[in-house]
Amino acid sequence: MLGSSEQIVSAWRDYLDGCQTCVRAAQPIVPQGRLIRVAGLVMEAVGLRLPVGSACFISQQDLPETEAEVVGFAGDRLFLMPT
Repeated sequence: MLGSSEQIVSAWRDYLDGCQTCVRAAQPIVPQGRLIRVAGLVMEAVGLRLPVGSACFISQQDLPETEAEVVGFAGDRLFLMPT
């Protein structure tokens, strides 16, 4: 019986090694939305579903990335403020 338990352990190790290979190759899903309005410090975005208090990054062409926080929502629109 000892030989069969060693085979089981070996099979599990092979399986977990395969899982590690898949995890290393995985690309994270990055949710993206779009800014539709900016009024003072408040930015309005659509296309995202994030809870109040979540952090996100605003990327604009030829400008540095800006970190923002979700401060509210209305329907499908999120209200963000830079942090």
